[in-house]
Amino acid sequence: MDQWKVLFLICLYGAVKEFRPTEPYMYEYQHNVLNMSEHTLNSEVYPIWTYSYLVALIPSFLLTDALLYKPILIIEALSYFSCWCIFVFGRSVWSMQVKFFGRNLNFYNQFQLLEMFYGWATATEIAYFSYIYVMVPRSEYKSATAFTRAALLVGRFLSYALAQLLIGLSWADYMTLNIISLVTMTLAVLLASLLPMVKWRKAYQKKLEDNNSQNDLESLVNDASYKDYLKLFFRELHQNLYAIYRNPLILKWSVWSALSSCIFYQIVNYTQTLWGTLPEEQNKYNGITEALVPLMGIPADLITRQLNVNWNKWGDVFLAIGSVIQSGLLFWMSQSHQIIIMYICYIIYRVIYQLSTTIAQSTLALSLDSRLFGLLFGINTFVALALQSILTAIVIDAEKLEIRAQYVVYSAYHLAVAVLFFVLFSIWTTRKLIESRSHTDA
Repeated sequence: MDQWKVLFLICLYGAVKEFRPTEPYMYEYQHNVLNMSEHTLNSEVYPIWTYSYLVALIPSFLLTDALLYKPILIIEALSYFSCWCIFVFGRSVWSMQVKFFGRNLNFYNQFQLLEMFYGWATATEIAYFSYIYVMVPRSEYKSATAFTRAALLVGRFLSYALAQLLIGLSWADYMTLNIISLVTMTLAVLLASLLPMVKWRKAYQKKLEDNNSQNDLESLVNDASYKDYLKLFFRELHQNLYAIYRNPLILKWSVWSALSSCIFYQIVNYTQTLWGTLPEEQNKYNGITEALVPLMGIPADLITRQLNVNWNKWGDVFLAIGSVIQSGLLFWMSQSHQIIIMYICYIIYRVIYQLSTTIAQSTLALSLDSRLFGLLFGINTFVALALQSILTAIVIDAEKLEIRAQYVVYSAYHLAVAVLFFVLFSIWTTRKLIESRSHTDA
């Protein structure tokens, strides 16, 4: 298949798999239509996503290359498909006891199973970003990355905008959103199946090319076996781990990435629960709120990339100030009883996270081979999920805090992150002053 056709197909798959209009109103549907209590959703259902994502991430990361990408893409699509099968058909089987691995699944267990599948889908998304790099030449990596990421944003924006239109104008109910999502997830499975399979010899040759091998690539590939391909993958993995974490700058930004992503996942996972503390008639604009996030994030991202700022010097200050603002936004959300205030705070919070992530990526790009971004992202995500699991276990499972009290804790968390990076900036500034005086005295 031609290169442009493969790129079009993977981008189409990305847009379709993100077309899930249920998501902005997921809590409203589960809480108000299915009569699942806030406590049940908050403490027994939603945490399953975190644990499932954490457990599935490492196998997904290791198996994506070993299984040559496409099988993992199909698993991602099937996981999303399974989620919406439960949404659409689960109600008809609640009166029965459904068997899963020999265990009877009742009303609540089915939604725990849904969250497990959702965690699998999120973890296997790594194959979506990895697949295209095997199918296009290295000179096209930048444009391929832009297209594949844009496809995700387009899918989310269109689905959330449609959800807002249907619910806001009372043209459809929540079950209609579920059915639309199931149809698009079915199409996603079909598109994933249509993607051309990656041949291990092609993947092996791409890895040799990316390593700037000076040997005769054609003869190396022809004489190699699948076992040689796996050996190269795991040898690269070991070498890349060493290359990443011997750099203090990369280590510092990785710490920020893990700390910020931990709380970001928590906020995204439980914000609808916070909105749900207000009367149902106030929560009609969840769709447009979620749609505005990628819409505002794109220009903010582009502006940040054009700023001529030494982020090695000023990055700590920006991250600290950003964390202080995010702390204030979360505290305001925890105390507010006006949905518009909550919406605005949520949008600003997510845009700040997007800006901070862009700065982190731009800084890392100066000292890290672009081929190592996937590995670094995977490790940082795993650490973030481990921290989120600990946070969930303490705040939700052990202390059983109500959702507004949880957001006060999350606000304090951001303050702690801000203090950490203010301290790092102070240490860096002090060292520079000492070095400057030493040179002056000399």
